[in-house]
Amino acid sequence: MPVKYLSQEWIDAYNATVSSSDAVAKAMKGKSAVLQMVIAEAPQGEVRYWLRIGDGTASVGLGDAGDAEVTISQSYDTAAKVDRGELDGAKAFTQGKVKIAGKMLKMMQLRGPLADLQKALSVMEIEY
Repeated sequence: MPVKYLSQEWIDAYNATVSSSDAVAKAMKGKSAVLQMVIAEAPQGEVRYWLRIGDGTASVGLGDAGDAEVTISQSYDTAAKVDRGELDGAKAFTQGKVKIAGKMLKMMQLRGPLADLQKALSVMEIEY
């Protein structure tokens, strides 16, 4: 059954999917970061959620992470296209569709692991 994008059900499905993925565990091994996501113009208004990466793990939650090292801001349309695999996140950044504030070196180091995370999430059924 599909989950509504950026809903609590999506958060729960996201966490269940990544926690059971050996590929995510391998990609996140030795990594640590806290990313704040800000999605503008969503059907329910602005949505804020965080992604916390710890050695071999990744999890998300709605709201603000007080200890975020990087903030990624984008429109709902851009976020949905990246999530569906229709637009590469790095390309969206170079096109100015994604704004990144904070530790840019951290983001560069996470590019590969985040791509692996996105691949693992592709099994989720999501309603946009």
